[in-house]
Amino acid sequence: MVSGWRRSTATFVFSIIGVLYFGGLTLLASAAVVFAPAPESMALRAAVTTLFCAGLVLGWSLVAPFITGVDATLDPRSFQPYPIRRLPLVTGLLVGTLTTPQGVLTLVFALAVGVSWRDHPAALPWGLAGGVLTAATALALAYGVTAVLSSYTGQRRIRDIVSVLVFIPLMLGGVVLNRIVDSFDQLVALAEPVAAVLAWTPFGAAGAAAGAAASGAHLTAAVHLAVGLAWLAAAVALWAWGLQRTVEPVAEVGGRRRASSGDATARERPLRWIGRPATGPVTAIAARCQRYWFTDPRYSATLVVVPLFAVLLWFLGSRGDVGSGPLIPTMLLLGPMIAWTMGVAVSADIAYDHTAFHHHVTAGVRGADDRWGRVLGMGVLGVPATLLGAVGSVALYGMWDHLAVVLGASVGTLACVTGMASLLSARLVYAVPKPGDSPFATPQGAGMRTVVVQMASLLLSLLITLPITACVVAYLLLGMTALWGAVTLAVGLLWGGGVLLLGVRLGGRWLDRTAAETYQTVARF
Repeated sequence: MVSGWRRSTATFVFSIIGVLYFGGLTLLASAAVVFAPAPESMALRAAVTTLFCAGLVLGWSLVAPFITGVDATLDPRSFQPYPIRRLPLVTGLLVGTLTTPQGVLTLVFALAVGVSWRDHPAALPWGLAGGVLTAATALALAYGVTAVLSSYTGQRRIRDIVSVLVFIPLMLGGVVLNRIVDSFDQLVALAEPVAAVLAWTPFGAAGAAAGAAASGAHLTAAVHLAVGLAWLAAAVALWAWGLQRTVEPVAEVGGRRRASSGDATARERPLRWIGRPATGPVTAIAARCQRYWFTDPRYSATLVVVPLFAVLLWFLGSRGDVGSGPLIPTMLLLGPMIAWTMGVAVSADIAYDHTAFHHHVTAGVRGADDRWGRVLGMGVLGVPATLLGAVGSVALYGMWDHLAVVLGASVGTLACVTGMASLLSARLVYAVPKPGDSPFATPQGAGMRTVVVQMASLLLSLLITLPITACVVAYLLLGMTALWGAVTLAVGLLWGGGVLLLGVRLGGRWLDRTAAETYQTVARF
């Protein structure tokens, strides 16, 4: 970690900002848990404690491996040159996770849940022990899931299926819960039966010990801690099995060698863009980027998320909303949402290249050619996906009179955001998982920097799409006339095209001046 800070001052600065930000949030949440008035019902209080612990473990098990990643300084492949057996390696990594900033904050919150039983001296020791077990289980399970998935990252079908299964509850959980639970009283009524089930799972077993001890059932509390310890051992075993597949040689785990891009057959395969051979720098870069969108798991993650937007919008605004609820169904936002997601993905292209970007530098590729090649590579998928989302959402409700405004907003957003990303990706390069690394890992110190860049991208995209947004608002407020629909379509095409040309040109000029420095920055990550 310190070595990474020495190589990059920006990494050090953003690491400190991230620790202060998330540390402040953790302290506020811990203070709220400790000092908030406890429920009068002992059963409800025990259920709330179990749910807090379960939420902590579940968050680490799902959000960390699949969204934010886990600390790359603890990547087991870093220990491949050393003859360390699996059990000492797993034990050392588990202790190491508790010394990282995120590990310390996890332990602080878990202990705060235990300290909330300070008014019951008999339950306080059980709560503290359960907090330590909960934090250890959360970290071990997160790294265990990551290690197992990392060993299968080369199998795209398995990776995509798992990603879909995880992203669906993450994206739709709140909406589905809102449809099921109509009031806060119903939510409270669900707490106790749900906690009773979670109390015997890896998520809430250790956290349930304090509630049982507070009720005088010390034997039950001991059983909960024993079950929690068993689940921790199972998580460590899962981690060890994942490490076996990741760290040990392929021959020892019975794996099969997959053809790499360095094989002769791969070298002889010509680059083709939209089915035609690449004949120049622009089409060659476009063909390479197009291939990455289908073969690189870091790009594939975007393709997995895009279809879920349709499901999310379907839940937010069902067919029954038309006529009885909002005038415009939320499903019509599908096209602009897909456009923004595909366009902003271009901002990480240079970082995804990593040291391979030196080919562009040494070959003297013009900045404009680099920018256009990456835009066209994304456009092979981005344009059809955006048009399909826009036209499909209109066709779903038969609202063909809204087609012009939806197309204008969707195409304009795609062009504007792509132009913005073409400029930002040349000016602001941030660390991403390296080629061949697990897509579920986050480089040290990159989390806060990535958040800052993404927030800047969101604010800039809102700013540059203001003319299109203004036309959509006018369309909604002035009677949804065909005239304003045509104006929105025209503004989307013209303004979006202008922003795209300007972004590519400015990004290309900046890249022409700083290509070598950009490569040095990327290589340091």
